Amino acid sequence: MRSERRNLWLGVAVVVAGQIGVLGWMVWDRVHLLSSGREIVLEVVPVDPRSLFRGDYVILNYDISRVEIPRGKKRLHRGSLIFSTLQKTKDGKWKLTAAGPERPESVGPDQVVLKGRVRFASRVARRGSNVATVNYGIESFFIPEGTGRELEKLVGQKKLAALIAVDESGNAALKGLIVDGARVYEEPLF
Repeated sequence: MRSERRNLWLGVAVVVAGQIGVLGWMVWDRVHLLSSGREIVLEVVPVDPRSLFRGDYVILNYDISRVEIPRGKKRLHRGSLIFSTLQKTKDGKWKLTAAGPERPESVGPDQVVLKGRVRFASRVARRGSNVATVNYGIESFFIPEGTGRELEKLVGQKKLAALIAVDESGNAALKGLIVDGARVYEEPLF
């Protein structure tokens, strides 16, 4: 009886320690990405929805969210992993230069690779290519209540951009929002 009770408590302790370890790793992974990831700035097109649990947030859409995979490449399906290569232009903007189901072997100093998942894919018959809508995990940002309408106006004026942190594996996190070159919202590390 005592041995069974001790084994039960030992099992509970192992489960609790495992859960704490997983939560700790998740927090560390996010903090590490936001604090040490390479920063890039992307232009956005938000919508102002509202969450009952967390308040106002913006849904962000990017030019890089729609990619075309040339003929002859592996066909994409919903949920497929995709790697998008971005190139920094002379004006400091980041533009999509290539996308595909395999990670590029090398990238230049003014390039970064984002890892995403295909949300929707279709085939363009006349060109034989795939067109995909991609989620990179940077599509929503929680903001102070009542500021969503103000952000919508800034988007119409093309003054809003997103600050993204990207690690070596291509994982991306939304670090903040930029208006006219100045950071106005920043994602807290915790």
